[in-house]
Amino acid sequence: MKTSKIIFISLLSVIAFLMLIAFVDIKINYHRLKDTRVNKQTIPSFKILNIKDSNIDLVRNDSSLIQITCIKDSLTPMINYSVKGDTLMVSDTRHTQNKNNNLSIRIFSTDSLKCIIMNNSDMNINNYNSARINLNMDNSNIWFNQDNKTMSLIQSLDILAKNHSSINSNKFKIGNIEINLQKSDANLEVISNKINGTLSDSSSVSIDLAGEITLKTDSTSKVNVNN
Repeated sequence: MKTSKIIFISLLSVIAFLMLIAFVDIKINYHRLKDTRVNKQTIPSFKILNIKDSNIDLVRNDSSLIQITCIKDSLTPMINYSVKGDTLMVSDTRHTQNKNNNLSIRIFSTDSLKCIIMNNSDMNINNYNSARINLNMDNSNIWFNQDNKTMSLIQSLDILAKNHSSINSNKFKIGNIEINLQKSDANLEVISNKINGTLSDSSSVSIDLAGEITLKTDSTSKVNVNN
């Protein structure tokens, strides 16, 4: 058999294999969505989000609500949350989520949110555009998933992270960042006008080249700047 025919047959085999994977993935996701239901609970607007022992998705929205997605024929789990003054408190959802792998909790918030306090928690922040956000993290993880096709409206991001916390982001534009890490790390692909702060106790930060970078480190910490 000629080499060209072997290459052609191999290519067709790869294409067929990829099509099979795509078909199976679509079918699995279809059944997963079909077998789940969504419960939405409207909540008052809040400025501070305080979460403890929880896994949360945060999404920008015109109104504030909590969305719980679970198995269709199961009882909707009770989520421990309350709004006191201008603070939304969510706690102890991780135990419930570990018992039910299909359970997800999504918080929709308006631009009124200014401060996020996290303790032993994970959070995905999706396309959030508050002008200023303060992050106070203790043994927690955050992932920024921002729209990289438009300029982010986040003009100021203040981060205090300690006790093995981690901050990660995709590539997007932002104003200024103040970052203070204690025994924590950050991997920020952001394009920023200015980044400053301190690193201590074996902390590390990886950032893209910014307009101005001023970071103080102790002998155990390190900074990596990507061009």
